Amino acid sequence: MGRAGIKKKIMQLVNKKLQVRHYPQIPCKPFIVNVKDEFEAKKIADVLANQHLWLYENRIIPDYSNAVEVVMWDEDSDGEGTPDWVSYFNEAECMEWEEFEETYLSEMAAG
Repeated sequence: MGRAGIKKKIMQLVNKKLQVRHYPQIPCKPFIVNVKDEFEAKKIADVLANQHLWLYENRIIPDYSNAVEVVMWDEDSDGEGTPDWVSYFNEAECMEWEEFEETYLSEMAAG
C-alpha cells in the first residue's frame, strides 16, 4: 500500500490554561509553572523530573519521593459550575496526560 492511502492523525491540543505541578517531597505543596501548551508542559515536566533525579543521584537529597503532574483550568470542574484546576484530559483525543504524552510527545527530549 502506498503512502497515498495512509492518513496521519493530526494532534489536537486543548484550548485551556495549563500548569505543570512538581511535588518535590510527597506530601507537600507543589512548585507550579504555568505553561502555554502541551509541548511546553512536556519540556517543563521532563526538566523538573530530571533535575530531581540528578539531585538524588548526586546525594543532595536523601530519597526520591516526588511527583509531577499536568493540570488544566476547567470552568466547570465538578459539573455544577465550580471553576478549578483539574487533571489534564484532552476531550478531542479522549486521552489523559500520560497517554497523550506517550502518543504524541514521547520523541521530545528535555533540554
